[in-house]
Amino acid sequence: MKNKIDLLNVFLVLLCGTLAYFFPLKVFLLSFAILGPLHYLTEINWLNTNNYFTRSKKKLWLIIGVLTSLIVIVPRLYFEFLGRNNSDFLSIFLLKINHWSNGAIFFCLLLAVGSQFIKKQRDWGILILLTLLGTYFLNRLETFTMIVGVLIPTIVHVYIFTLLFMLYGAKKTKSKVAYISIVLALVVPIVFTFIPIDPDNYSFSDYFKSALIDNHLHRIPVVFSKLLGLSDGSSFFFYEVLELRMMMFISFIYLYHYLNWFSKTTTIFWHKTLTLKRSAFIGSFWLFLLILFYCDFKIGLLAALFFSFLHVVLEFPLNIASIKSLFISNKK
Repeated sequence: MKNKIDLLNVFLVLLCGTLAYFFPLKVFLLSFAILGPLHYLTEINWLNTNNYFTRSKKKLWLIIGVLTSLIVIVPRLYFEFLGRNNSDFLSIFLLKINHWSNGAIFFCLLLAVGSQFIKKQRDWGILILLTLLGTYFLNRLETFTMIVGVLIPTIVHVYIFTLLFMLYGAKKTKSKVAYISIVLALVVPIVFTFIPIDPDNYSFSDYFKSALIDNHLHRIPVVFSKLLGLSDGSSFFFYEVLELRMMMFISFIYLYHYLNWFSKTTTIFWHKTLTLKRSAFIGSFWLFLLILFYCDFKIGLLAALFFSFLHVVLEFPLNIASIKSLFISNKK
């Protein structure tokens, strides 16, 4: 059965790469709107039943995740619908909160590291103090903002952590086919880099272009290309070769990330954590989010973003545990 799942993942990598090449904009937005919310909700449920892969109490990490997600999302919601007023106390307060939102994500990431290595309260105190100091000094740097605020919740979570989790699974099962799927997942972006692209072969509707720009989702490829030194990060053009390659990459990693999760029912058995009551709630809420996306993409996105950030933060301990397990298995 596991070999069949590995073969399925090989097929999924090739399928996602092909779809991303031909429909780079549509694949990203549709997978983000349709598959994304269902992935967030089902994974949060699975993480909850596994104590979020921490030694601490279940509710503690959940509270940390919810507070961090609120810090990230609430200012965006407020400014999106009510605008900014520099003389209004609430606006000023939320601007301050928004300013430290990247620091909150960074803080949670280091707490996740501590959850896998620290046992003594004294060491926790030292880690928290150093994290707060580091956040204070790093938060003013543009590179810190780009990496922590944009790339960690997106490309790092969707692609890097997925590859590491796949590598952990492959080393555990010693499946050659699983290694092939990992290699293919690495090769596809390289293919996007060198394959000839004719911008005249692509035509995007105004709806999808507006959905990407109006919701600031174009920042993902823009920031990534800037960090790679491929652009100055000042603009985004739909029919330039660089932007097309970037959107192919983004579409590929997002679609595969979601489909890879749904293919894991026979490996991590996340579906067995779904009771009838939980399934009904998740299904109903997923349908509600789909309706929001259909009625107004921006409102649907803002609603889904809370659960998106929440599942990213709640998964941090698992990400660190996977990396830790890779090194431990190497020592054995």
